[in-house]
Amino acid sequence: MDLSLIFIGSTHSFLDDFLKQKEIISVINPEFALSEELEDLKLEEADQFKDILEKKFISDMTSFGEVEKLVKLCFEKKIKLIGIDFHNFGFDENLQRKIKNQKELTKEEEKTLNETIKKREEYHLSKILEYKGKTKKPLVVILGCWHLRKDSLLRKRLKNYKIIAP
Repeated sequence: MDLSLIFIGSTHSFLDDFLKQKEIISVINPEFALSEELEDLKLEEADQFKDILEKKFISDMTSFGEVEKLVKLCFEKKIKLIGIDFHNFGFDENLQRKIKNQKELTKEEEKTLNETIKKREEYHLSKILEYKGKTKKPLVVILGCWHLRKDSLLRKRLKNYKIIAP
């Protein structure tokens, strides 16, 4: 299988996403694993991994528990783990609070949310292309399943990929 990108769809903890991540990463053994949930963090050196494992903090939007197993796996296998999103997914404090508490959004907040999601997808694409150019090995990219829908920017703009989703 000569693929340059393997997307792993994340359910954001509705299922145990890590089981599939571990399986794929162990088979592919990429130089880089890219993760939406790691937001804007880059873990390339041992001390960066040790620091995040000690702090146990990602952001206000991502709990450490959601990524802990992935961080440990990449650390053990010496795979660089790269966040491909904005800090707190680019959401202001008001949107963060409403999203976390599943509160209804106003029309204006919905508009802001949709604009932010579009910027996030463009950023995902730019980071994937950046890291694709840094390695000869396939990239493992972990993103929410929604970002891998049929009409998504990534599926329109990228070729030579496989999507593994629950």
